[in-house]
Amino acid sequence: MTQKQNGVLEWLQSCETPAPSEPKIEAVIVAGKSYMNSSEFNKNSMRDIILNQLQFLPLSFWIIQIILTICAVLLACILGQWRVPFYYPLTILAVMVPFLALLGAIEISKSNIYGMWEIEQSSRTTLVKIIAGRMLIIGVINLFLITVILISMAYIYQKSMIEMVLYGLIPFNISCTCYLFICAKSRTNDSLYHLIACMIFLSGTFSLVLHQRFIFEASMFWGWIGFYVLSIILLGKTLQLYLKKEKMIGELIWNLQ
Repeated sequence: MTQKQNGVLEWLQSCETPAPSEPKIEAVIVAGKSYMNSSEFNKNSMRDIILNQLQFLPLSFWIIQIILTICAVLLACILGQWRVPFYYPLTILAVMVPFLALLGAIEISKSNIYGMWEIEQSSRTTLVKIIAGRMLIIGVINLFLITVILISMAYIYQKSMIEMVLYGLIPFNISCTCYLFICAKSRTNDSLYHLIACMIFLSGTFSLVLHQRFIFEASMFWGWIGFYVLSIILLGKTLQLYLKKEKMIGELIWNLQ
């Protein structure tokens, strides 16, 4: 190697940036996390986040939800005209509720299931707030659609509205709890298959349970209320677990950028 080349090499080595120390790297990560949780980064209100997330929910999602609701109401009307036993429309409920909840769960955690983070990476809002906004939108829509089905069935079969709400919302809460738990624990590539398998299992289980006549006796009313409260508690705990995971993913995305 010539003297000139040695001189160039020494000059390049002198221009190299020294590797940062571990304490400095940790300090930068802590500063980044603090900035992500600060009001300066999270300038958007929850209202703005909800309005922003509405544009990312595909039209096909809304169409499928509405079509399923209309089909459930029409089937309930037809079965009501035929005066079939009450467990037949309950079977519709047992199949429809887990399926509606599945569509919502997939749309809420689409980035996690399919490994797409483009929206989150380009947003000046934390991942937890984006997911919370999606949950609020889809959760309210699902509750509204299921309530429409329950009101229709209560009117057609002359059943108590409170009882019909319990028959519909307990399976809904349990379905959402199972789906969110799967999304929080499964790997990205396997989540969708696990969700579909869970939906099939829940539909079969709810259908079998709702065929047992003794659970509709008057003495079981307080048992339904107890199960409803328990399902709410389990859903709340699972929501905390899921959002905690999304917060960790959001921090990891920031660290990789």
